[in-house]
Amino acid sequence: MSFPTITLNELEYYLDQGRDMMVIDLRNRSSYQMGHIKGAVNIPFNEIDDNLDCLPKDKDLILYCSRGGQSLRASRYLSEMGYQAVNVANGITYYRGKYLERM
Repeated sequence: MSFPTITLNELEYYLDQGRDMMVIDLRNRSSYQMGHIKGAVNIPFNEIDDNLDCLPKDKDLILYCSRGGQSLRASRYLSEMGYQAVNVANGITYYRGKYLERM
């Protein structure tokens, strides 16, 4: 199955519009706490299988990581399982936009 890939600018647009979606941060907990997209749920890449029952199949799952590799693999995997996975290209390592939230 194929899945769409979007940029951080497109993700900001979706957030501006209030799009019904679930944003998932695939990085480890300490990276998430240092800064993440506002409203994102932290499900580390290696814990995806343990959290499948928490993922809705009726809305887009917007997946991001540090540099884009893990989100690409997770998007492919979840798409093959019937989820509406959307990959965020290139990760958020250098993101400094308005939706960056720090704990």
